[in-house]
Amino acid sequence: MSSKSTRAHALNERGIAAVMALVVVLGLSLLVSAFLAVSAFEPQISPNLADSTQARYVADAGIEWAFDQIVATTSWNTLLTGAAGCSTAVTPAGWTNVTVPNLAGSFTVSLRNDCQAGDDAITGVAVDNVTGTATNDANGILIVTATGSYQGAQKRIQVVLRRDLATSAPDFPAAVNEPGVQSDTFIACNGNGACANFAIDGRDYSCSACTSDAAWYTSANWSASSAAPQKLGIATQPGVQANKSPTTYEQNVESAFTSGTSSQVAEKQGSVAGRHQRTGALTTGLGAIAASSVLTGATMHTFLNALSANPKTQILQSTMACPMQITGGVGSPTSTPTLTNGCGLSQAIDLGTPSNPQLAYFRGDLDASSNFTGLTIKGQIHGAGILVVEDGDLKNYGSLHWQGAILVSGRYVGTGFMSGSTTRINGAFVSNETIGNEANGYYEVYFGTRTGSATFHYSKQALDMMKTIRAFHTVYGWRIF
Repeated sequence: MSSKSTRAHALNERGIAAVMALVVVLGLSLLVSAFLAVSAFEPQISPNLADSTQARYVADAGIEWAFDQIVATTSWNTLLTGAAGCSTAVTPAGWTNVTVPNLAGSFTVSLRNDCQAGDDAITGVAVDNVTGTATNDANGILIVTATGSYQGAQKRIQVVLRRDLATSAPDFPAAVNEPGVQSDTFIACNGNGACANFAIDGRDYSCSACTSDAAWYTSANWSASSAAPQKLGIATQPGVQANKSPTTYEQNVESAFTSGTSSQVAEKQGSVAGRHQRTGALTTGLGAIAASSVLTGATMHTFLNALSANPKTQILQSTMACPMQITGGVGSPTSTPTLTNGCGLSQAIDLGTPSNPQLAYFRGDLDASSNFTGLTIKGQIHGAGILVVEDGDLKNYGSLHWQGAILVSGRYVGTGFMSGSTTRINGAFVSNETIGNEANGYYEVYFGTRTGSATFHYSKQALDMMKTIRAFHTVYGWRIF
């Protein structure tokens, strides 16, 4: 065969078009089949995606719901009861298959203490395994997981919940505390021999309308008795008070209770009750007034710094030109009195309730004359949580009922319970002077209620409630899986 005929045979491509057509048709058939298969699954895929999205919303609702439950629980250890170990979460009773109105599906919430190795990577702080255990939270941090379920789909959200007041809140050794560098105390008496009407009691009282899971707070124990846990009536700092006579802080306070006629002394000392400083038994008089190192000026400084540094804290500035005043109701007490300063400010302020305690933080001016009143109270007011007056006096001319802690601290400060006023504090009161050279005649605590009254009852329940202020709880570290 010649080379010419061989080349012609090799270039003969007749019939290839049919083969290519078949290949294209086969490819298109496969694509159409694939599209048809996908479209057949589309009705199932779309609901699954919608169900998964709904389950995620339900899990989100579970976190919000759990936040409200956990914040309102004073001791988180009660929620950890039954945890088998640091790696094992526990689901408290009533936290399973919870439904939310107007939201389809249900959620289950579990939690555990951050005491497992590696939890620092989740929480950002040291693992709580030094004093903390699976059933004992020691650093105010929990790891919370909410599982949302809807139509068979499930989504989980895990967060870290931190209570900022858990470790920073100080212990209060007495119903009335004077831990500062001065502790001048004055009790007003009138010409006929009667003295200011006040009562200071270190026994552990209940907080009306507070909720608590502590075993102590049963209905049988809600009124103080000699069997109740006891604090001091009045606590000062230990040591010698500079340029004062009597010289020690304790003696300086006691001098207010030893001056006057014998009937006045008996009346004043009978107004203080609490744990005896040496025997521990219930007592009245000077035995319930003692020095204590539990609460110091430094401790107060650290606590107030923590409060003021919180980004959710609103500090209300009171100046000598525009001093703050809160005015409550006339016919009945209110927790939302009017705040004014004489310079155009007039607005309502929320002082909190036991079910929703608040922080009210007032900061004043430095006044070396000690005459500046940073906050004046008038009218009928009740509040719950923490009331802070810094660098200025607090004076009550009205009716004030407070559940929690009232803290007056800073330079040239004091508190006046003025004649005609009524004060009831369940929890703890602190007057913390940080300047040691304040002139004589200016008092850290002034009992002037010759008419009216001032009552101070220590209450652990009210102080525990104080820690449930929502502004001092942080949720972070969201993980969705």
